[in-house]
Amino acid sequence: MKTLNQDQSKLWLEAENALTLKLQPEDLRTSGLLAAQRMGWSSALLRLEEAVQNGVRDFQTLDALGEAAYRAKMSEALLPFKELYRDPMISIHMARALMMLGQSEEAEEFLKISKGTTLKTAVSALLGMRENIESAIKSMLRPFTGKNQTQIENLNFAEYWQALAPVAEAAGRADLVSLAERRSKALAYDKAVIHYNQALRLLAAGEFRAGWKLYDWGLAPGSPCESATGFADIAMWEGELLQGKSLLIVLENGLGDQIFGLRYLQSMADEGAQVEIAVDEELHQLVQNSFPLMKVHELKKAREENYWQFQPRPDYWSYCLSLPCRADICEPIGTTGFLSAPKNLSQTYKKLIASVNPDHLPVYGITWHGDIRTAPMRTRAYTLEEFLKESEILNKPSLIVCLQKDVTHIELAELQIEIDKVGGKLINAAPQLEDFAHTAAWIKCLDHMFSCDTAVAHAAGALGTPTTVLIRNKAIWQWRSNNDKKSVWYDSAQIKYALAPKFSYMFEIPD
Repeated sequence: MKTLNQDQSKLWLEAENALTLKLQPEDLRTSGLLAAQRMGWSSALLRLEEAVQNGVRDFQTLDALGEAAYRAKMSEALLPFKELYRDPMISIHMARALMMLGQSEEAEEFLKISKGTTLKTAVSALLGMRENIESAIKSMLRPFTGKNQTQIENLNFAEYWQALAPVAEAAGRADLVSLAERRSKALAYDKAVIHYNQALRLLAAGEFRAGWKLYDWGLAPGSPCESATGFADIAMWEGELLQGKSLLIVLENGLGDQIFGLRYLQSMADEGAQVEIAVDEELHQLVQNSFPLMKVHELKKAREENYWQFQPRPDYWSYCLSLPCRADICEPIGTTGFLSAPKNLSQTYKKLIASVNPDHLPVYGITWHGDIRTAPMRTRAYTLEEFLKESEILNKPSLIVCLQKDVTHIELAELQIEIDKVGGKLINAAPQLEDFAHTAAWIKCLDHMFSCDTAVAHAAGALGTPTTVLIRNKAIWQWRSNNDKKSVWYDSAQIKYALAPKFSYMFEIPD
């Protein structure tokens, strides 16, 4: 007999994570259950069975137990709880379990109790395949009768598409098998986006525990932020004791997120782990200087298929921004001074500043946009004219250090003109910005850093340099501020909004 595809799991990934964190039962269905997929459905099933045996019998727990039993291919685990599954909302799980065990008549009994759901349609069809494959095919293919391609594509029921693939295969309809697999993947993507958006909204609102609990959806297979890890042969860390173990922490997303996440490394070392780091090449020297006792790998190389054949293999690996939830460090920590600029570079740049600043003018650094080739960075960028006006940096004479890596000759000329008007001076540091070690060295020479929402702003905050982050009309969640406009995540940073603050999210898909 053919079975449902395995790609339904994202709706049910919450119970294992919730039970691991000893959350309240009402959190089970809403907490984002990626751990079950990683630790294995058998582990999730054991935990859920224990919870039900201990009297946790709310709808969400029984719902998750039914799915875990199916995913672990241990349908018999549901049989002791048969009477608990007579609620129309969850009886479909018992129907499916009994169907898998070959108890068709009793499966039909629970199927009749169940309310109309897309999963019920799938189970009905699969039950029909046991008894009459033609009946199952007719049932599942009925929505395609008399409908055009657009109408068919708009059937947004994940369970339906997941169940359709084996039925279409049995019917010899290769076109529908391909369509079913494509739609299943698309729906899984949509669900990941929704959960990830919710995580970012919660983090922006200061609900850190709930937000971190859902954050991993952005890294799940099929999700918008998914990135090929290349660490398939290394166990993913799920909260195990780390004393005497090695842990590879993978810095994910853009450079700003990577710098932000570095605050968690020392906490893991304090747990007894031998911490290794995989980071973008541009941050490699800075991270190695900041964490000299930790081994640092270039992320691109670490993902190569053969890389770990020639390196001691870590015991575990984890995305850096998965650590707050799994290590239970959800509140802001390490809010300043967790980066260190190379002293030799800082001393070189201090001498350069002193040579052109005999009047001891205040020294300010500026950067007004990130990589504007990407849409998110364009929404955060300023023009030079806008930035100078909003920052009010030229209200008095000062030495301006331009840390805009891709500054144009026209922008430099315009900047020099405006600085001359107030009797200030300019250093163009762009030619020295080989990587972020050089950027950090320059930042340590400043009295104050002025930046829009870029990785440079994260670096300045992490270095403990007084920083003003200028926000246009939107900001990502890391720039949430408290009532006095101080950054929640960086003690030395203050937030200045050009307009009323309105938090944006990487993906803006409505719930």
